[in-house]
Amino acid sequence: MKTYLSLLWIAAICLCVSGCSNYRELNQIGVIIGLGIDENENLEQPYKVTYQIINPSGLSQGSSSGGQGLPVINYTVTAKTLVEALKKASIVIPREHITSHLSLIIIGEKLARNDLSLLFDALDRGKQARTSIPVFIARDGTAEKLLGVIEPFEVTPVKSILSTSQNNQKMYGIVSNVQAYEVISMLLSEGKDLSLPGISINKPSQKAEEAGNLENTSPSAMQVKGLAMFRKGKLVRWLDGDEARSVQLVTSEVKSTALVFPCNINENITVTATGIKGQIKTAIRRGQPFIHTDLNVVGEITETSCQKDLNNPKVLKELEKEVQKELQKELQKEITKTIRIAQKEKADIFGFGDSLSRTNPSYWRQHKQNWENLFSSAKVSMNVNVSIVNTGMRTNPYEVN
Repeated sequence: MKTYLSLLWIAAICLCVSGCSNYRELNQIGVIIGLGIDENENLEQPYKVTYQIINPSGLSQGSSSGGQGLPVINYTVTAKTLVEALKKASIVIPREHITSHLSLIIIGEKLARNDLSLLFDALDRGKQARTSIPVFIARDGTAEKLLGVIEPFEVTPVKSILSTSQNNQKMYGIVSNVQAYEVISMLLSEGKDLSLPGISINKPSQKAEEAGNLENTSPSAMQVKGLAMFRKGKLVRWLDGDEARSVQLVTSEVKSTALVFPCNINENITVTATGIKGQIKTAIRRGQPFIHTDLNVVGEITETSCQKDLNNPKVLKELEKEVQKELQKELQKEITKTIRIAQKEKADIFGFGDSLSRTNPSYWRQHKQNWENLFSSAKVSMNVNVSIVNTGMRTNPYEVN
């Protein structure tokens, strides 16, 4: 009986002390979802840090109860370090702010051109920090400006940037999201330089930061704008269009893309690539590094203005061979051009050095300190294989009388 009573007392005590001891209502805290880091003109306070915080009242505007204000509020402070900035933000943020829901980091281009080497120390060192956060570069502008855009399509600028970049990776492949832990890994790597996606405002204007932006049928909005190439932690060049996509093709980051080539004057064929796999190979020949890349592409013809009889199996087979040949030539040309640009900048954003360290570890140990020079003069070769699986839902293109 005494044992039974003791158990009851223990259970009662547990019920009294259990529960969420750190539970707080949403209206008691400031949830930081976006972080912007810019260079400050005052060298004594080198960082200008912008925090984007959820406004619960603004988010409820779509509900029957209504709401007040915009869905997010931005606060900007200057500081000597990022940790100081977070603490210093309490000067302007009226609630205890938390970073557990941080979803995005934007770095201003000016700061990125100076040095990112130790910028992520606080993020990697902090007990409550997460490193699975996408990182972007604010191209031709500042992170503060980007986070200030009143988005027409998504609820917050953070959500718009993430959705736009993810959609681009899925549909076209100029950029891919890079997590903070990957940034740290590449900054520490001796065989791979950093590359990060660029984000900008498609129509910069004062109204972009006003509610009136939502009343325009062609409003200011976020856009993916190129791939930032780094060397030793410093931004040295932007890659755009096919150049940026070539990096993603070699590193197998492209989910799907459209490949176009001419079949006659003012006539084109479009192939939608749905299976893309790149492979990097490195070797040492006559004491010098040799770089080789293999690219396998599987796709289907999804549009054509070429007047060919696709009902004829012989014509169709010849067309497929022609498409494969031309695409192989075009892709080889684009990727080789991009590798040459990287060699000129001595920025190994492809990770050829990492590959060499695995295949020839002894050579790598002896020459890794001089890798940027060896990479810039390395011989490059490429093999591209394209397979066309079908020609879509129709055979011949329709003719307009």
